[in-house]
Amino acid sequence: MRFSFWYTWLLAASVFFAGFGILVAVAPDTIILTWWNQAVAQHFFDGTVPPRADAFGAFLLGPLGATISGFYVLQFFIVKNAFRRRERWAWWAIALATLVWFVVDSIRSLQHGAVFNVWMINVPALTVIALPLAMTWGDMHRSTEDVLPTS
Repeated sequence: MRFSFWYTWLLAASVFFAGFGILVAVAPDTIILTWWNQAVAQHFFDGTVPPRADAFGAFLLGPLGATISGFYVLQFFIVKNAFRRRERWAWWAIALATLVWFVVDSIRSLQHGAVFNVWMINVPALTVIALPLAMTWGDMHRSTEDVLPTS
């Protein structure tokens, strides 16, 4: 029962973040991103983004949102199949992909003084994905004989 809950959580998180990525790509000025957009404007442009910079930012959010969406669509299928069957590689794939994203994104954000990005985006996303991974560690790392039936 416990594994089922965290499996469902991870599946739902994958769907949510895939949808979020699409939203970022097609509607970067949506109300959901208002705080983040305001933080970008304040940090990089003293509160007012010049029109050409705003257009460039909207362009960059297209490929970024598409990448976010694609990442989580792939995660959805890993969770739905291999993770559900408790295949260890699926747990490690999700954990390492999330860790690589978090570390690289956070370092680059901090190098540019964009602490807001780490707190508004990275930490919440990491928490949502890391929590079910932590809670399923034992289920995913028992010996194969304990998890998969033999034929």
